[in-house]
Amino acid sequence: MKFSGSHGRAGRLAAWTVALALVGAPSASAQLLYGGHLAHATDAFGGTTGVGARVGLGLPALPIQLLAGVEYYFPGCSGACGFQGLSVDGNVSLPFPFLAPYATGGWVLRRYDPHDEVEAETFSGVHLGVGIGAGIAGARVFGEARYEFVEAPERQLVLRAGFIIGG
Repeated sequence: MKFSGSHGRAGRLAAWTVALALVGAPSASAQLLYGGHLAHATDAFGGTTGVGARVGLGLPALPIQLLAGVEYYFPGCSGACGFQGLSVDGNVSLPFPFLAPYATGGWVLRRYDPHDEVEAETFSGVHLGVGIGAGIAGARVFGEARYEFVEAPERQLVLRAGFIIGG
């Protein structure tokens, strides 16, 4: 294909732009994130540990991730008490090559069941926190601390450590 004149420059520029976009564009699957984590809620049931899973989307060319996660805790109480959670998070990180400190914030829903002849209750609120991720080649480990501003009894600090694949 031969371009000439002012249309030639525009045509060459368009051809190079398309070629670079096709070669340099990340695949859509690379933007999908999934992972797991351990979590420790510092106040519910005097402090309890649980496990969680998350899925999300990394935004191309931006240090932003949108995630949804679930958590199930194992409180050390007698009976059938329970503590679970659901959250929607946004993370904004500093784009360093191997270490990525980030700020996190979002919405959280917690179900608290003391099982002492009291009905289980569900509380919602917002959370804010900080974390750090480390990794290469689409896989990383992370640690974060966030404070959940939800109605009592579980307004608390939550610590998480886990892994993320993708993005």
